[in-house]
Amino acid sequence: MNLVTISLAVVVVVLVFFIVRLIMRLHTVVTRVNQLENRLNSQQVSINGLTAGAVGVDNRLRGIEARESAIEHRQESIENQQSQGETPFGEAIRLVQQGATAERLVEELGLSQSEASLITMIHGGKQ
Repeated sequence: MNLVTISLAVVVVVLVFFIVRLIMRLHTVVTRVNQLENRLNSQQVSINGLTAGAVGVDNRLRGIEARESAIEHRQESIENQQSQGETPFGEAIRLVQQGATAERLVEELGLSQSEASLITMIHGGKQ
């Protein structure tokens, strides 16, 4: 009976040893999982920031493309006026001499407000 008790005690000690090792290993795995979850959350925040930044860049790029298109159209209009023997602002000057306002030049000819105002100031007095 003594041998059986000692054998059981040895088995219990060995089992306790393995259970303790398993618990320690489980703790290590849980710690590592928590670290990985934190890292994943941090990277998700970074990805969200990058995505938002990309959307902002895309919006700015669309705005630049729209301005480029307007500038191209305006350049073509100026080149057409020049090929017809008219100065780039000849039509604007003619309209101002006929009584057009700066706002009309902006709307009809695509001039900037400052260009339209300057032409109106310079040529508006001539009738």
